[in-house]
Amino acid sequence: MNKDIKIIFMGTPLFGVNVLEKLNQEYDIVLVVTQPDKRGKRGSSLVSSPVKEYALSHNLRLFQPENIKEDNMDILDTYCDFIVTAAYGQFIPKVVLKHPKYNILNVHGSALPKYRGGAPIQRAIMNGDSYLGVTIMNTISKMDAGDTYHTTLVKLEDSDTTSSMMDKLSKVGREDLINVIDKIYSGEDIKATPQDESLATYSPNITKDEEYLDWSEDALTLHNKVRALYDDPIAKLNHKGTIYKVYKTRVVETESDALPGTILDNNKELIIKCGKKALSILEIQSPGKGVLKISDFLNGKRKEFS
Repeated sequence: MNKDIKIIFMGTPLFGVNVLEKLNQEYDIVLVVTQPDKRGKRGSSLVSSPVKEYALSHNLRLFQPENIKEDNMDILDTYCDFIVTAAYGQFIPKVVLKHPKYNILNVHGSALPKYRGGAPIQRAIMNGDSYLGVTIMNTISKMDAGDTYHTTLVKLEDSDTTSSMMDKLSKVGREDLINVIDKIYSGEDIKATPQDESLATYSPNITKDEEYLDWSEDALTLHNKVRALYDDPIAKLNHKGTIYKVYKTRVVETESDALPGTILDNNKELIIKCGKKALSILEIQSPGKGVLKISDFLNGKRKEFS
């Protein structure tokens, strides 16, 4: 712990909360920057980011610029040794990049240079990767292309989702981050390694179209999509014009030569034929209703899924 080290933190989702929590224990957080409040999914009220909720509950000074390129004086007027970013959600302008005494450090949820961009954890799970990474890096004007200090790999278990891996990776990454900050501040010889641009891959944000299950794809691909989209925005199933949210699935071996999209079983399970194998839906949500185990769901919807 060194409360002489002054930190500006920039982050938005729960991934950022875990990092901020550790930084707040170790250093002096002089400013927290997060995205503006957004309308809820039903548009009825504004919703604060998880990072904002943490900052308010711990009496940390808060700044929520709509556009950090145009509105950044709260940052520039605040002395800091380091700026730390963790899933903030806006590009950092050059004037801010130059502001801290030492570095702008980013905690990125991938093994860079793999999966640069806004959805590294989701894309890695969708692609069926066995291990996911978290990297501590210098932030530069090019997206996720700065020199890296440390990368740690974490195994993706069969039960893991984006939600659980965000929690795991952020808790591993924050420990690596503390080590990097302490070494830089104390003047130890810690060198950042340039990324190999030839190995760079990208992970763009999930599009609306990608949220839907396409039965022509193989069952494992769809199962991984369900895991990747949990717990936001959630995979979706369009059945006869009604959109259902799918929370949990499993892959089913089958010898059936039925067409993709055919319902193979609707008794105690809802099993649907895919391009390869079949997918059993285990937890599902009807519009405006709560999430149900599939046996409870089928009690009221069996005829619709026959």
